[in-house]
Amino acid sequence: MTLVSEAMNRSLVTVPPDAPMADAVALVRRTGAEHVLVMEAENLVGILCACDLRGAPGDEQVCDRMTVPVLTIRPEAPVEEAAETMSECGVGCLPVAVGGLVLGTVSDAEIARAGVRGSRPHCHHAHRRAKLVRH
Repeated sequence: MTLVSEAMNRSLVTVPPDAPMADAVALVRRTGAEHVLVMEAENLVGILCACDLRGAPGDEQVCDRMTVPVLTIRPEAPVEEAAETMSECGVGCLPVAVGGLVLGTVSDAEIARAGVRGSRPHCHHAHRRAKLVRH
């Protein structure tokens, strides 16, 4: 059994919630990332999929398009659990976190490399968007 910690991508691609979408688009183009974690200081506040960027006005803020709440998974969980969660919840990526600390991400690509059958084509997930409420 492969654990999420063994399969996860440890390279985090992040953007702040108040960044313009043009910055997020440029970041995805530069890094080739399919998923961007939206971080405010050290806190994960949302996630963007590359498909969220299509047709986005460049002056729109990331927080207007990010998916919230963000589902996460523990590093000690089996990859099969990640695949099942992603399939049931209709998401293409799960940040891997312990107590609020984000360690990496696991997506359909990492799950497939671990030899577990993927759930569905990427970007066919239901979007849950909400404005970031600042306290």
